[in-house]
Amino acid sequence: MCIEEPELGLHPDALLLIAELMVDASARMQLVVTTHSDVLVSALTEVAESVLVCERIGGASSLRRVEAAKIAHWLERYRLGDLWRIGELGGNP
Repeated sequence: MCIEEPELGLHPDALLLIAELMVDASARMQLVVTTHSDVLVSALTEVAESVLVCERIGGASSLRRVEAAKIAHWLERYRLGDLWRIGELGGNP
């Protein structure tokens, strides 16, 4: 199942519930979600390795899985969405 930008038209607090439902559903089916919401990405901090970051490199799109072990020191102080917003995860223009 593909869901494009579930944050559109929703209150940010509702995204926490949406994230829980997505994690639950992903145990039963393949789920692809696109987002520009740091709130939604932050809600996935506990399952960081389920997040893929899309970047445009040399005119081509590239997907890279977040490696929780490589950012463990950051995750002690920050949420995943915070790291994405400041550019630590990539995927920024």
